[in-house]
Amino acid sequence: MCVLHKTNPQLKKVEISTFLYYTGVDTANSASIAVHLQALANLISAKSQYWYNEKKHWKVPELTYCCYNAFSKVDMRVTVHIPGKFESVVVASNGKIVENLDSANLEQLWLEALVSAMVRCLIDTEADEANKAGGLVEIRRENPFVQGQKLSEQLLSSFLAGFEQLFWDGPKLGCSIECPNPSYVHNYLVEGFLRCIELTQRYDEALLIVERLLEQNSAVSVLKAKILLMKDEEIHAVQVMSDRIRADDRDSEMLLLEAQFLLDKKKPDLALHLAKQAVHSSPSDFKAWATLVTVHTKLNDFESALLSLNSCPMNAHKENFSLKRVVTVLPGPDNIHLPSPTDVSLEQVTDLLSATFVAEQKALDQELAYMPAANLKSTFASAYDLLTEIALKTGWEQLLKYRARVFVMEEEYRKDKSNAHSKRESRVDVGADGADTYSEDQRLPATDDSSTVALKSPIRNKAAPASAAAPEDARAELDYKKKRLCERWLDNLFMLLYEDLRVYTMWQAEFVRFQAQQLDYKRSTLEWEILGLLAFRLKHYKEGSVAFTNALKTRFAAKAQREMLKYYKMERTKLLSKMNTIENRAHSDNYTKTVHQLNEKILDCCIKLLVWNHRWYNDFLPSLIGTVADLVAKEGLIKIKSIVQAGYSQRTGLSDGAINNGVTDMMEQLFQFFKEFQLQGTEN
Repeated sequence: MCVLHKTNPQLKKVEISTFLYYTGVDTANSASIAVHLQALANLISAKSQYWYNEKKHWKVPELTYCCYNAFSKVDMRVTVHIPGKFESVVVASNGKIVENLDSANLEQLWLEALVSAMVRCLIDTEADEANKAGGLVEIRRENPFVQGQKLSEQLLSSFLAGFEQLFWDGPKLGCSIECPNPSYVHNYLVEGFLRCIELTQRYDEALLIVERLLEQNSAVSVLKAKILLMKDEEIHAVQVMSDRIRADDRDSEMLLLEAQFLLDKKKPDLALHLAKQAVHSSPSDFKAWATLVTVHTKLNDFESALLSLNSCPMNAHKENFSLKRVVTVLPGPDNIHLPSPTDVSLEQVTDLLSATFVAEQKALDQELAYMPAANLKSTFASAYDLLTEIALKTGWEQLLKYRARVFVMEEEYRKDKSNAHSKRESRVDVGADGADTYSEDQRLPATDDSSTVALKSPIRNKAAPASAAAPEDARAELDYKKKRLCERWLDNLFMLLYEDLRVYTMWQAEFVRFQAQQLDYKRSTLEWEILGLLAFRLKHYKEGSVAFTNALKTRFAAKAQREMLKYYKMERTKLLSKMNTIENRAHSDNYTKTVHQLNEKILDCCIKLLVWNHRWYNDFLPSLIGTVADLVAKEGLIKIKSIVQAGYSQRTGLSDGAINNGVTDMMEQLFQFFKEFQLQGTEN
């Protein structure tokens, strides 16, 4: 976190403090942090800045940067006085300054600070949501690998060395929601390392590190397999997976990796045993159960899929890491100081007015204003995604039938409870002579208006003697005793799914009616965006893409643009899969042409999102940069650069000079990063 103390020369004796997150900083030592702070001060002080469309001039006499060392739980704090010196202190969690540190201890703390900062920079999962309404906007994200080749290489080497040295302390950093507890091979340190390797494509260096770690613990082989898959060395990766599972068939991480590999290869039948074994090995791991649900769904075994989903351990208390607002900020331009960058501009993207969004919010259709499923978080959001996958294949009516087959429904529960009461009234308890006695210990009373009762375990109450019931009743009772009680959270997800389907069906019917009457179906950008998200949640991607396209016709919308990027990538994946099975050359040529067109659309989405992110000082989003790098690998750097120049370097009719809107310069910086790290495709 960075604190700027600002003064305005035109307003005497007025000093304002601004808090912001600042990631992508080289935190290897206090001097490197001071350089970044000086650059930030120059950015604010050098010229007048647009602060909510009003030009203001600020001086920055002092800045403080706090880097949290997540390993030793201390703050590495650096303050720069302008003009003048800089100073650094180590602050403990109790707020006291840590003194009398020798050079070795201090060096270790700075190494831990560097690794901590790099991991936070690489794994912030909410990075693409930073600009959403009410979200965190006071943040500056820089790409740590665009500081010039020498400094970037040095930073990467320091991070990789730090990762290896601190690997066994990785669990201290915690882990994502999918796993109940961090392990050596599943934690945020490992996640940051893998993202860094994927981004910089330094696979060989990573493999050398992993080989050394493997000598101390064979479980590290799962990281080796993951890196080999990144490197497209599938045969070698499969051998590593196979050898490890033969040596230890209870390594859940490796079991899940191989299961996912087989799912990607469209071999769910082969993945089934692996997924089951992963669940047995790690029954409290949400990811293991989720994989089993996916496998059953792919195999069209929907009853097993629902039962497995019902068994998923939910982590309601846990959220993925993301930067959160820690200082209360009142609304209004005088309370949050965010200068608008003027070096990059793009029509409809950088000139978007917040008033437009506010007006749409006020006029929002109330039917769309509150969609509960859109607000699901943590494992509940993941579980809902699994449920919609099942619903897509079965349809709502058939899904309800499968639900009734495997879960106890309310009327069944009440009938069973009534029968149990009657039996208890009429029984003769002879105790030790062997007569059955009836127990209700495992029954739970129904509460609220839920149609099921929240109990995971099967009902094992003893059945009544066969002679007391007709064969049909006996069979029905036997079927009943095989059923499970549905978890209350899953029962709630069914209700949310019904609500989503209801609104989606109404929208589609309304849309068709307008088309039949040859009338324009008008919605605001925000409403189209919400409808698109609804369709995507239900896996109706074609209809969702239509909604997002309509949203983007009237104004730029970052969320709609991101979803269209996902859609184009999905469509490209489908086409590439078809191309691998098509023998007819004519069809293959058509597919190739369509793939190139999709690549251009993907690039256009990326550029607009990069410009939008730059508007919010959010210049580092690994997933977005990775998408551009993938395009370079597929099409070659020269072609991608030519497309950017043709589309975004506007030229006047009066001279040969280009109107510099900054877009080509912004992309050139990214291309330079690709070349310096010799990423695939940069050689042509």
